[in-house]
Amino acid sequence: MPKSPEQFEPRIEKETPKPLEKEKKISPEEYQERLERLKNMGKVIGEDFDMAVEAGEKPGWRYRFKPINKIEADPNDVAEKGLDYCFGVISHEGAHRKISEVDFIPKKVWQERGFSFLMNAIEDPRVNNWVSEKYDGAKEWIEQMYNQDLSCEEKVEKTAKEKVGYVPKHIRFGLEVIKYWHTGSFSEDLPEEIKEALEKTIKYSEMAYGSTPDPKNPTEEEITESAQRAYKIVYSAIWPEYQKLVDKAYEDEKLRQKIKDMLENGEIEIKQEGLSEKGEPLPLDELPEDLREEIKKKLKEKLDSMSEEERKKFEEGAEKKAEETLDELEEDENKELKGKLTEQPETKSEEEKRKKEEEEEKKRREELEKIKEEIEKKLEAEKTEYDRAYGEVKPYIDRVAGDIINLFIRERWPKFKKGFPGQRLEQRLKGAMKYAAKKEYRELFERREKMERKEYNFLLLVDLSGSMAGDKIEETFKGAVLFAETLNRVANVLGRVKIAIYGFQNDLIEYKRFNQRMDDERREKMSIMKGEVENKGEHNQANHNNDGYCLETARRKLEELRGKNNFLFVLSDGQPNGDASHHLPGYSKATEEKELRDVVKKISQEGKTTLLGIGLGPGTEHVEDYYSKELRGVENLPNVDVKKLSEQLAKKLEEIIK
Repeated sequence: MPKSPEQFEPRIEKETPKPLEKEKKISPEEYQERLERLKNMGKVIGEDFDMAVEAGEKPGWRYRFKPINKIEADPNDVAEKGLDYCFGVISHEGAHRKISEVDFIPKKVWQERGFSFLMNAIEDPRVNNWVSEKYDGAKEWIEQMYNQDLSCEEKVEKTAKEKVGYVPKHIRFGLEVIKYWHTGSFSEDLPEEIKEALEKTIKYSEMAYGSTPDPKNPTEEEITESAQRAYKIVYSAIWPEYQKLVDKAYEDEKLRQKIKDMLENGEIEIKQEGLSEKGEPLPLDELPEDLREEIKKKLKEKLDSMSEEERKKFEEGAEKKAEETLDELEEDENKELKGKLTEQPETKSEEEKRKKEEEEEKKRREELEKIKEEIEKKLEAEKTEYDRAYGEVKPYIDRVAGDIINLFIRERWPKFKKGFPGQRLEQRLKGAMKYAAKKEYRELFERREKMERKEYNFLLLVDLSGSMAGDKIEETFKGAVLFAETLNRVANVLGRVKIAIYGFQNDLIEYKRFNQRMDDERREKMSIMKGEVENKGEHNQANHNNDGYCLETARRKLEELRGKNNFLFVLSDGQPNGDASHHLPGYSKATEEKELRDVVKKISQEGKTTLLGIGLGPGTEHVEDYYSKELRGVENLPNVDVKKLSEQLAKKLEEIIK
């Protein structure tokens, strides 16, 4: 059970032993053995076998309990300071892991300036007391640790001097509490107000760090109760006196900031004894008396010379800087004492820093989002019609290309014919033995026929007459882009694939010849397609669509390649409405529907070209009438959108081929 105040006996005063000498350099094997022992000890003392204990990448001991419990050992200490010292650190940190609890402390109290440092200064001796009683040898190990470098005391003092050039009074108070726990005495050169506060409160500090749970096998309830008891002692009996030092430290720092401002502006000069190692002015009460009086006089003259508004601004600036300096210092000092406490609340400066970072991050995200939107708007404005259509059909390209490639690759795949391989007898016998267990002899007596490299020729013909305006051309243009990109991908995979793209009105409108690459120039040229249906393109004959004439012209271009695998895809609403001059011999405007039917029939009869009529968008059912599936090598897909086209195209092609 924890000691009562009456039972607690303070340590007797004793001299601080000299630091121990560094050990000789150890071997890698010894180093690993030490590290392994530290790992085991940390887990046992903390009673947390999931906790990681490992050598850190940088010098210094770091204690990270979020997102995982982990102690990072100082690799130099492990190698140079010896096991007893390291056992002391591990004992101390393992004890923090086991009995330290502060999550019940009200946030408002914890965020009072200086309170978290005071609580941490009490908690260090408290965990040392507990672990010293629980484990044989722990007391001696912790003594070794404090004897070598007074642990955190020197680090805290060093941090304060590096940060502000001096040690504020409330920080000195906390260090003296730890020093008293270790040595049984205070420093001799303490300012009167610190000494007075310590004398009034040290018995309560002893009570607080003597409030420990049962060292043998404490329950969670006992651990919490002892932590709460220590907090109540600190808050009720120590904090009121300690807070006076915090307030005095704030006034000292505020005054120091005013002096610092005057020094930086060349309004005063301060002798070397009045400056810290960083060259900043020391607090007024730490200066020689003559220098102190001189500075006070200069400061008064400055304030008297200021207007009310100037003075207010000067005072507010000093106050703000003093608050920021002390809050940041407390945060840095806590890193020397904390990092070990489980679920430790944020200090006020930590919370403000976090909120500021969150606000800055939010602002940064909003700015990035705004920049992103502006870039997207600019990119959208710079997009061609082709780019926009490509964005909509992109999800379908892989599927359609894959389907077509799979369909055609079966036509190209090497076939086998029966026969004996050209091998010597002993080789065939070895092969027979190899396949005997599988009872599969067919492969032994097959050989590949010479692979036939097939060629595929595609011509895409797009109706750009006025009847295609509106939803028809929107969907048809997307279809044209889908075909262009899909067939280009098929060509890249299969090879020996040629593609041509034409529009038509009264005559063919060239966008890509067979011998041209599908490049950005071709894509940009195709972007004009939509404008053609409203006479805003280059050909501008939207009142006419001579289907029969243009279909026959396209067929000739395709069959000039003399290939055996020709495909002609027509994107149209299927309604001829030609001019008088572009008709095949024997046909006229009066017979243009018959002209189209006869051309389709001729293509079917000759059997040199596979023909597919596609009606994209509503009102394209006439495609079914003119591109009749009753004819051999002819198929149609009326009233479809690009999504349905992507789902049905390969199946239609397979039906035509068969």
